[in-house]
Amino acid sequence: MNKWIKVMPVAVAAFGLWACGDEAMSSAAQCTTQECLEQVGQSAGIISGGESSSSSYAENSVGSSSDKVPDSSADVQSPTSSSDVAVSSGASSSSVAGPVLSSSSEALPESSSNAVSSSSRGHHHSSSSATKPEVSSSSETTPPSPVNEFVEDHRSECQIGNIPSSVNNAKLPDPFMGLDGKRISSKADWKCRREEIGAMYEKLMFGTKPRNPEKVEGSYSGGKLTIKVTDKGKSGSFSVKISNAGTKDKPKPAMIGFGGGMMGGCGSLGNATNGLDIAQITFNPDDVAPESGGGMFFQLYNQGQGTIIAWAWGVSRIIDALEKTPEAGIDVKHLAMTGCSRWGKGTLAVGAFDERIALTIPQESGSGGASLWRVGAQVNKQKGKQFVQGLSSAGTEGKWMISSFKNYDGKENTLPFDQHMLVAMVAPRALLILDNAGQEWLGEVPSNYCGQASKEVYDALGATENYTYSQEGGHGHCQLPNGQFDEVKDFMNKFLLGKDAKTGKIDYTKNTQTINFKKSEWIDWETPSLK
Repeated sequence: MNKWIKVMPVAVAAFGLWACGDEAMSSAAQCTTQECLEQVGQSAGIISGGESSSSSYAENSVGSSSDKVPDSSADVQSPTSSSDVAVSSGASSSSVAGPVLSSSSEALPESSSNAVSSSSRGHHHSSSSATKPEVSSSSETTPPSPVNEFVEDHRSECQIGNIPSSVNNAKLPDPFMGLDGKRISSKADWKCRREEIGAMYEKLMFGTKPRNPEKVEGSYSGGKLTIKVTDKGKSGSFSVKISNAGTKDKPKPAMIGFGGGMMGGCGSLGNATNGLDIAQITFNPDDVAPESGGGMFFQLYNQGQGTIIAWAWGVSRIIDALEKTPEAGIDVKHLAMTGCSRWGKGTLAVGAFDERIALTIPQESGSGGASLWRVGAQVNKQKGKQFVQGLSSAGTEGKWMISSFKNYDGKENTLPFDQHMLVAMVAPRALLILDNAGQEWLGEVPSNYCGQASKEVYDALGATENYTYSQEGGHGHCQLPNGQFDEVKDFMNKFLLGKDAKTGKIDYTKNTQTINFKKSEWIDWETPSLK
């Protein structure tokens, strides 16, 4: 009897390792973390960042805080309810459409809020369906395969705390302060802090970005990639144009451009890309979510989202399709995104919400893009007029944001975030922000200040060389001046083509006015050196 008492724990542990490893071989959700190994033989498992799994996961639930914007007209409602994105116990995790943003003001207890139940998290097999493995006397196990880190995001790995609807802070919120009231202390912590920031933007500004649709298919012919998405019993498709593509055997890096992309029109980088052997992918966002209303995205997901997050969703599905369509000749590990004006706002959101974008180049993005709400409001107050596009104007134009976001107009200091935190979501990946100093409506000062405040996150992550903020006047809207050509070429050479180039600076030497960013006026937190 004593012999069996000693042998049983070893057998249980070996069985647990086998079960976890077996599922890792059949899906992208793999048991390779210390947590999983430590929990062998227990009911809890890990949540993987993989695209699909044979297990079903309970989704993160973001509860609304009881804190509200100062008056009743400013109460912010979530764009969806938990019933809109409920996951049945028999569904594949690939059908999960993102975080559940609860409109209720009743928050779950902190110990259970957003928690994933062990029954849905575990990667164990039941004894009735699994074949028992042989247990060697030496207890040797096969090392698990590495986790696929080339994923849209890591939301499924992170528990999101309660998101406040209102704060009282005239300065820029601390990007390093977690929702639990603790500051992050390592680079590893940034992964989930980044997801917290994203959840905040989804709840209060953009609406939910649906994740992991049930099926994404791609077909390529005649320089056109057609993307078909199926989710929750509905399907829709759209196409993008690809020029100068590589081949299946020799794929090329690519720049995805909104609208006219690099071939002219709004979002054009002009001749700055001449001589660079990269593919060009032109995405017309109207094919997914036109600003006039309706569109494919809202036929699939009608949860009150703004068009910006719909555009970001569209680009993520393009990447999904490219991964499955190697004959398109695109190197998906070296993708860049660009767009100007409203499409500059969309570009920043694409880079912020999809980690597969290697290089993000928002151009003249203005309010709602890489420009600070608090500073813009201050400038308008000083000018005595709406000199810079205000929050209410940006919050209603083009249906870019959820309808309730406009209620923060005049109450910018109650926002629990500002746009330096949206920019920070791109970190530590490559980011080149291009601004036009001569366009008042875009906010020369709030854009500049956002560029300087955002650099703090890149510095903290030891990724200063991956970030440049460039502002130059004396040119038309969305007409890139020659003075910014070199910066575009340097970033594309370095981060798409793997060539040596000098990057990493704040440059506004060619501005139309003197700008004096006083860090202490806007930042009351210390920038950590994350290890």
